Amino acid sequence: MRTAPARPAGPGGTARRGTAARTLVVDETLPPQWPDRTFLTSPAWLRMMGDRPPGTGYWFRLVEDGVTVAATTGYLIEDPHCYESFNVHDLLFRDPPVFPDQRRTRPVGRTDRAAWFPCLAIVQPGYDADVVTAGEPAVERTRDLLAAVTHWARDAGVACTAVLYAAGTVLPAALAAEPAWHRVRGTVRSVLDVPPGSFDDYVAGLTKTSRQKVRWDVRDLALAGVRTAPADAARLGATELRLRLALIDKYGGYSTEDVERSRLERLTSLFPAERLRLFHSTTADGDVVGFSLFIGHGDQWHVFWCGFDYENPASRRTYFDAMFYSPVRTAQKEGVRLIDYGLGYERSKKWRGCCGAVRDIWVKDLRGHLAPWMERAAAGEEPAAAPAAGPETPAHRSTPIAGTLEKLS
Repeated sequence: MRTAPARPAGPGGTARRGTAARTLVVDETLPPQWPDRTFLTSPAWLRMMGDRPPGTGYWFRLVEDGVTVAATTGYLIEDPHCYESFNVHDLLFRDPPVFPDQRRTRPVGRTDRAAWFPCLAIVQPGYDADVVTAGEPAVERTRDLLAAVTHWARDAGVACTAVLYAAGTVLPAALAAEPAWHRVRGTVRSVLDVPPGSFDDYVAGLTKTSRQKVRWDVRDLALAGVRTAPADAARLGATELRLRLALIDKYGGYSTEDVERSRLERLTSLFPAERLRLFHSTTADGDVVGFSLFIGHGDQWHVFWCGFDYENPASRRTYFDAMFYSPVRTAQKEGVRLIDYGLGYERSKKWRGCCGAVRDIWVKDLRGHLAPWMERAAAGEEPAAAPAAGPETPAHRSTPIAGTLEKLS
């Protein structure tokens, strides 16, 4: 049974509308009933990062007999010039594309940017979109939630709804079952399937070229007297902030020391030290020239921060040791199955054993004038490659983070 739409909630409020059996509940603050099943939809992650995407955040829950059966987050974005990774117009039409692997086969043409806004972006912070469901069948409940949220958005005067970076297999299946949703190639999320055994087993599973690169990295770091090892996550502070800000400065980031310090304080208040894995790259003189920080969730790790002292020559190649080699060694000892490295599939990630989990974009016209442009955008995208077969495909494709995997050339 489909729910009737709920009216938008007021500031900090809750909207409810539906039948006695099934109701769409819409909150502007994280409700206490929020399900905790996957990392990027977990209450702790949403409390820490929920203010990162642009627009007003909403928490959508489909409730049946008092139980949340499906839930997701969305952001009502009104600014046509918002950040590109959340901007439905740029993701569909920008030339060059937002992501290099959005391989467009022909120009799409020009469209009115403002016509696409306001847009309801169904997405979680961390550039992923998933629907958490309870019970079976998951696809049906996901479709019901999407239908209810779409009605809510239409009532709110939204021009289009966009599912950004659809994860897993259930959500794409639910979207594909509705012809009104148009699929446009998005990007991939880099995930590393951690092999059991030793570091040598990890290296042996790489290509010949990659094995040689790893050996060179390990040799050069040893010659430079730089060692990467686990550090005490309970002592996160000034060292990590200094290196984090150096990375932001190098790549032209927009953050400030106060913002990053606040984020670190929020992290340590929401995630106990035993869930954090910190690695320091240290010179023979004791100088920390690089670090990486991962958050554990079950048998998965999710990269959160890294930073390096780019003015110190000893930091050369510490990125690979801090982000891959030392974490893999520790992850193998702790029985971690998968490490999530976020969006992007650069050579550095691919050559260190990552595969790409497909994250496509799905859009739906709510005013009746954007569908032709959506069709044109979808037709201008090169179809995604088929999932890789054999040993190239990680064994954990069924986990929430993995989704559909492809190997890029």
